[in-house]
Amino acid sequence: MLQSEVIDALGELRALRVEQDGPALRVTVPAIEVSLRLYPEAVVWLNHRTLPNDEPILQVVIRQHGRDLRMILLNDDIAWEPADLESLLDSSIPVRLTDMPELVAYSELDRNSVAALRAYDEPRANLAALAGTLQLHRCVLVAAMRLGIRPLRAVRLWHELWWRVGEFAPAPYWPDPDFDRLLVEAGVSLTPYEEARALERPAEIEALTVADLRAAEPTLTVGRADEAALAAWRQWMKLTPRQFSEVLTAELPEAQVEISLYADGGAAVSLRIAPSGVLWVLLELRLSFPRRLTMLDEIRITEDATDTGLFQLIMANLDRLSRSLGLKAIKVYATGDGSVAFARAGFDWDRDPGD
Repeated sequence: MLQSEVIDALGELRALRVEQDGPALRVTVPAIEVSLRLYPEAVVWLNHRTLPNDEPILQVVIRQHGRDLRMILLNDDIAWEPADLESLLDSSIPVRLTDMPELVAYSELDRNSVAALRAYDEPRANLAALAGTLQLHRCVLVAAMRLGIRPLRAVRLWHELWWRVGEFAPAPYWPDPDFDRLLVEAGVSLTPYEEARALERPAEIEALTVADLRAAEPTLTVGRADEAALAAWRQWMKLTPRQFSEVLTAELPEAQVEISLYADGGAAVSLRIAPSGVLWVLLELRLSFPRRLTMLDEIRITEDATDTGLFQLIMANLDRLSRSLGLKAIKVYATGDGSVAFARAGFDWDRDPGD
């Protein structure tokens, strides 16, 4: 949307303070002393409504890496959609919260955090239920970070609850340096291991800019190369865009790659080789950093490129890329001649293809 449209819509909530912050708008809710950064070009839908008590609200949908994130702004609060728990856990087993709410308000998060800590001190505390609250609040806090919200008090309360019931979590969390830095910003004292993890990101990744996302074009094109894409790249990638391109296209001078990286740790990658506009090779991949998995959806080698060694070369590059990114396996569904080709390439039969 146009910035003027977003500003006009925000103006209906008189208590909010709206300021220019580079390409974003900094929207502050004074009643809860919380701000968020809103990029007008990412806003795809706005809708004014009135609550039964005649209080106005603004419904907002933001598109971030192909996903729609919902949020509601009030004169005295903010509510937003939690992140998916499975994307935050380092687990090969799917994990779901059965009672995940559609939206959680900041005031509700704060109130429930205090209540959970009080409940822990009760003689018959339900530790399993409190562990569920811990997971829900982690999802809410991570989603807040993606919206540019820094709920520092809630982060401190979450960490206190984690010390008490973290052992009942279904799986460890996927390493998240951004969340670790948020803990530090909130004044949480981390263990030496956690401090090291918060600082372990390679310097060249930390120093990336939006311009760096575009520097490898046209060999590598990053979808929506903006600040949100940059944050996702810093969060999940262990290679710079140029390194990513060099590994995947090694000895493939005609190859062009497109990648879309999402905030939840997923990515879609497409590689094409089409000399003089004639398609030789098409490779379609999905990456899942939370599951540490590369999924090969399609590899097509046309008749013009058969018996050229391209299949072996591409698979060798893909193996090096997966290892460089810290991904532990490459999965592919193959039948007929394809199953023979992948077996010859060293792929094993998966006896438990549940995921």
